[in-house]
Amino acid sequence: MLSTLRPFSLYLGCAVLALLFGLTSGAHTNANGAFVTALCLVILVAGLPHGAFDYYLLSERYHGAMFFAALAGYIALAGITVLLWWSLPLMFLFSFLVYSAFHFGDSDWHTQPTVRKWAWGITIVALPCLLATTTVASLFTVITGVADLVQSTRLFGLLAIPAVIYCCWPSQTLSPNPMPALIAGYGLVCLAAGPLAAFACYFACLHSPFHLRRWRQHAADSSLFAVYGLTALVLLCIAILVWWYPVAWDQASRAGIDPSSLRYTFLALAALTVPHMTLLFALQRNDKLAGSPRT
Repeated sequence: MLSTLRPFSLYLGCAVLALLFGLTSGAHTNANGAFVTALCLVILVAGLPHGAFDYYLLSERYHGAMFFAALAGYIALAGITVLLWWSLPLMFLFSFLVYSAFHFGDSDWHTQPTVRKWAWGITIVALPCLLATTTVASLFTVITGVADLVQSTRLFGLLAIPAVIYCCWPSQTLSPNPMPALIAGYGLVCLAAGPLAAFACYFACLHSPFHLRRWRQHAADSSLFAVYGLTALVLLCIAILVWWYPVAWDQASRAGIDPSSLRYTFLALAALTVPHMTLLFALQRNDKLAGSPRT
């Protein structure tokens, strides 16, 4: 079993540290504005490189005018995401969570059956809603600007129950099964240090490095100059938005949350994640239709 968990040592080590921090800090972690802001920065910095790597995937697959057309479509989809977020925030939030669940499962366990992929992805997005409903609802409120999301968050969290059970069920395609240990760490961190800390551990130390390592194999250019450049550009844009267009949300401020950094961080992630997930889905579908699926 230890050999099965070895590939996840970075994630498990981060989870242990977050768990110890949460246990020693108590409830202050969920209401610590500096801690929440730091977690937002961790999620953003971890997410941007593997999303910005899409530039290399586009340049590898498309050439000439087709590349610029694909890049323009990618940017347009990011813009549409922002417009949908602001015009239909609540509907788009939960649609985005479901889309993210598909992406997490398909990316983290791409060799597993579809049902197990979905179960894993739903666990990642819904378990915090189940274990820390009030905290997650307050985060959703800041992100969307819609008040009183406790009931909606609680209902969404119920999806985690069958998902966790299925993930922990013995499987011939995954033996021994590391998911119970990974989910246990995720849930404990969520309870002790808060849902944002749990997601940051998962996103920065499991999903992003695995994802980037996998897709770098499909791009001939090993330079990451564009990745760092695009990451710096997005960080600069977020800093400008936080400075010039601060979000005033009394409920968040009383909870110690910086609403501006939280909203714009997740808005940027959504704007980049939707075209990112759509691109990878299209690439994998084209490869399967061509008879040469990516691994």
